[in-house]
Amino acid sequence: MSKRVKFIEQMEHSECGLASMAMLLNYYGHEITLTEMRERYGVSKRGSSLADLLDIGNDFHLKCSVYKGSIKDLSYSLPVILHWKGQHYVVLERLGKRNATIIDPDNGRHKVPLSEVEQHYSGYIFVAEPSEGFEIRHQKSKWSFFLRFIQDQSKLITSLIVFSFLLQGLGFLIPQLTQWITDQVIIPSNKEYLTILGIGVLGLFLFHQIFSYLRSFFIVKLQTNMDYALMSTFISRLFHLPFPFFESRKSGELVFRANSNVHIRQILSIKVISIVIDSILVISYACLLLYQEWRLGLIIILLSSLLFVVLSLSTRLTRKLTDQQISANTKTQAYLTENIFGICDVKVLGAEEKVFHVWQGLFRNQLETNKKYGLLSAVFDTISGGIQFITPLFILWVGAGFVLDGNLTLGQLLGISALSTAFMIPFTSLGSTYSQFLVLGSYIRRLRDVMESTPEGTGGRDDFQLLGGIELKNVSFRYSYFGENVLSSINLTIRPGEKIAIVGESGSGKSTLAKVLLGLYKPQEGNILFDGTPLQEINLQTLRRQIGVILQETRLFHGTIQENISLLDDQVPMEQIIHATKRADIYTDIIEQMMGFQTMVSEGGGNFSGGQRQRLLLARSLVHQPRMLVLDEATSALDTIRESNIQHSLSKLKCTQVIIAHRLSTVRNCDRIVVMHKGQITEMGTHEELLKNKGGYYQLCRNQENIQS
Repeated sequence: MSKRVKFIEQMEHSECGLASMAMLLNYYGHEITLTEMRERYGVSKRGSSLADLLDIGNDFHLKCSVYKGSIKDLSYSLPVILHWKGQHYVVLERLGKRNATIIDPDNGRHKVPLSEVEQHYSGYIFVAEPSEGFEIRHQKSKWSFFLRFIQDQSKLITSLIVFSFLLQGLGFLIPQLTQWITDQVIIPSNKEYLTILGIGVLGLFLFHQIFSYLRSFFIVKLQTNMDYALMSTFISRLFHLPFPFFESRKSGELVFRANSNVHIRQILSIKVISIVIDSILVISYACLLLYQEWRLGLIIILLSSLLFVVLSLSTRLTRKLTDQQISANTKTQAYLTENIFGICDVKVLGAEEKVFHVWQGLFRNQLETNKKYGLLSAVFDTISGGIQFITPLFILWVGAGFVLDGNLTLGQLLGISALSTAFMIPFTSLGSTYSQFLVLGSYIRRLRDVMESTPEGTGGRDDFQLLGGIELKNVSFRYSYFGENVLSSINLTIRPGEKIAIVGESGSGKSTLAKVLLGLYKPQEGNILFDGTPLQEINLQTLRRQIGVILQETRLFHGTIQENISLLDDQVPMEQIIHATKRADIYTDIIEQMMGFQTMVSEGGGNFSGGQRQRLLLARSLVHQPRMLVLDEATSALDTIRESNIQHSLSKLKCTQVIIAHRLSTVRNCDRIVVMHKGQITEMGTHEELLKNKGGYYQLCRNQENIQS
């Protein structure tokens, strides 16, 4: 059988090219994750072109070519990448006379009729094979991260295994007890044994209850510990990932991945132990069956093996449907979360029915996938249930002949029959565990996208004290390796305490520059220095705590006004909070509320006006008395009078201020105004100087005056 291509799932819509290339690299022996590909090349909003794939292949020393032609005339060695539906990439793994095996980064491996392939195939084939210099590379197991948690709980696991064995040991006694009661008590009519038997049964019951409770106690404790460890590690890593990671993912998908920890814990905490116990039980029961009556024992082992084969086959056939289930559930939840969060837009656009129908389509697809999985599972459940049902009866039928021939006592037959039922339980459990471990792979793939992503640098100086000086030297930034520069050769020096404005038409790079300043985006070229210290040598969290920020994405969260302003920091004095609200001109609005600073803010601040939300956010940015302010359209929702009051208040601050605004009246009193156009600084000077130049700033002012008039 030819080598299979390892499926690598894209985590966002424009990653199909990177995922397809990762599949080819893994096929040829260079093991690489999609996370590594993404961090190396980035993800362009336009996706990857064939030229981009050629460049990637050359980087890894693959001999790559792009051909145009019919699938039926394909003479190249597989696998290859096909351009699909004019905007997508898939991997062609096998090509038959009637069908082709397609691996779609979006939804997995499919067998597709050639007629359908011809319909979706765009005509371009990307062919690659290793050339001189290609590196064979192996990575550590995907399980290594999770096995560490199991090792940390070794004492609990040992206790759990001990009590599980004791509990199963009691189960061992039941068939033996059945045989003894039948042969030694019932048939000979030995009534004197009934009292002793009753005491023994009571003793077994008490031991069963004790062992069962202790086993459950250790299971709960193990699951709690693993839940805390897994979820804490995941959420901590998630919060420390760089900002671009969140820009390219839906919040609903990330929530779904976080919840996947529960499924992983359930499997790892119980099923790993179950494999050990069930394997030992299967061997022990098999030896006991063969010892008591080897012919009946052999029949039971063969029937149980048939059951295991059925369960394994069921798992393999339902695996693809399981991946589709998870994918469908993720898409449905992500779409619902996105529209609940944006319910205001849905309402004002009158789009409730439209949104509902899209969700309904996604949910119907989810239910259809669940239905296919359920129907296929029902077939195998029926077969496996039939085997489990018939085995004890079949043993009684065959064994009856042995009893009549005098080769077996009735008690032995009943004991073996009971033992056959007990023997099939761990066999069934092993088959079920195998199925769950394959499902586990789907959950782990989604978690690895987070756990293997490189977090923001947490090194650098954590004692850095910002004075407010900033210098950008030849800074250029683009969103992906193959994308065009969004910022080009930016050179800018800002003195401590200086008030700088950044203006320009929409899309000129103003907000991007602010995010580069804050270290949210990492420039591909150039250096950023704060008070002469390179940004990469400063601890980012230490730096950001000294900067007050309002970006267009900044929002209020569900909590009290005080909690929103202090960001849940109990160490911030109330006097400091009040002072910040007065500077932001929101203090009067707060004290007019019945609950004052304890007034609840809804998620996103929906129970406040746009102007009030901006002033609350401004108070938050001022409360820690920052050495620097970065304000991106921070007063755009305010009337000119209130905005003028706030500008007057901010002018008294002795800190560096970087203000981004479309409304030019906001920035005319700044020390310097920086004008941007298509990612470049085109002008710089005071309001009066720039008007005299009659350049881009002059034109912006003229345009605003015309609009206002």
